[in-house]
Amino acid sequence: MSMTPNFRSLEKTDGYVLKEANVIIERRRMIMKVLVSALFAVAVIIPPALADEREDAYAGVERWSAAFNSGDVEQIVRMYTDDALVLGTLSPGMISKPDDLRAYFKAAAAAELQVKLGDHSAVALAKDAVAIAGFYDFSRPAADGQPVVVPARFSFVMVKKDGIWKIAHHHSSVRPKSPQ
Repeated sequence: MSMTPNFRSLEKTDGYVLKEANVIIERRRMIMKVLVSALFAVAVIIPPALADEREDAYAGVERWSAAFNSGDVEQIVRMYTDDALVLGTLSPGMISKPDDLRAYFKAAAAAELQVKLGDHSAVALAKDAVAIAGFYDFSRPAADGQPVVVPARFSFVMVKKDGIWKIAHHHSSVRPKSPQ
């Protein structure tokens, strides 16, 4: 009994099997072309759209920073959704009501706190939701006139409501020192 393949069976119907194989190969090539085109579209078209969402959402964080630095508590509170969750840098608990936010940021304004945004990164969670994490420095004037700077880190979840990016979640904590 021979173990060599029988190639003659492919020719027994005057090339019919070979023609059928060529049709299958051509179909696979067409499917691959469609898949490659679709992947190209996803790689080229969708990321810029999501990048735009990330940039627009981060502009909301920049507006928050400007409002924070102005000390305008009402403007700051309007930047949050009504059901936002906030874990503030100096808050012992979670803040989830506009009146609690108002009290928290009123204390920050009274202390003349300022914030300076640093490096950040963002990921689009959906067309209308972006998570942003990064670093910022808080500062306040000291008795000797020199600012006291507190390095911190943040995360924001920004959601688009009625065309406006608002803060749905904000976590802030003191940035640990690097191990030396």
